[in-house]
Amino acid sequence: MILVKNVSKSYKSVRALIDFSYDFEAGIYAILGPNGSGKSTLMNVMTGNLKADSGAIVMGEGVGVPDYMLGYVPQYPGMYSGFTAFEMLDYVGILKNAEQRERQISRLLSAFDLEEYKNKKVGSLSGGTKQRLAIAQAFMGAPKLVILDEPTAGLDPLQRVKVKNFLAAQSEKMTIIISTHIVSDVENIANEVIFLKQGKIALSGGLDKILQIEGKCFCAPAEKMPQGFSGVHRLCGADVRIIAGQKPFDGANPVVPELEDVYLSIFGMGEEQ
Repeated sequence: MILVKNVSKSYKSVRALIDFSYDFEAGIYAILGPNGSGKSTLMNVMTGNLKADSGAIVMGEGVGVPDYMLGYVPQYPGMYSGFTAFEMLDYVGILKNAEQRERQISRLLSAFDLEEYKNKKVGSLSGGTKQRLAIAQAFMGAPKLVILDEPTAGLDPLQRVKVKNFLAAQSEKMTIIISTHIVSDVENIANEVIFLKQGKIALSGGLDKILQIEGKCFCAPAEKMPQGFSGVHRLCGADVRIIAGQKPFDGANPVVPELEDVYLSIFGMGEEQ
């Protein structure tokens, strides 16, 4: 559906993306990586907000993604504060020449629990409510590609679950690309995961491939971890999960890896999260 071919982008001497290539079909794709890995640069190139130094975005027979086929939520979304929630969605629908706008608006207001804010000004809404409205507007006009940069920032756990359910329900008819630091937001809904490291793909594919680090993930009661242990690990309640090439200490046993374990195996604990 959307082919990204050898895209590179630099900011003076900093190479943010290096020959990035990927074939995106319908489904949910998660882009994971620490700050500075190139995630936002990739999002901005795909939406046309940044011009790549080289490479191309191909959709169907054309180069680039037409605006009416694109839905986008930047990391810090801006909306017209004087518009009501209804007017904001209607405005986006007009820009995309959307059919049956009122029907689409009604559906999106319901899906994101925004009915009670329909006639309230955007400027009066709470941060979490604005974020839900920002996500809702991305789906106006039945886009073919939706790009979400840190979409669940500011949402409470219940709203995060509702957003995830909505995204999963839409994924069969469009391409949804999510850039996030919250691994749990994509672990159960992403069809494919792309780990970006210093502008390059470190690992990518479906979860069945991504989670193939058996023999490298261990779990033990936290009390058994030696004092001063400096290996790659994360605390999970009373237990500790460790990433290592061999059994790190007595009492640590191999366990089935989770997506966050894979993240740690790639980026370790020394990079900015």
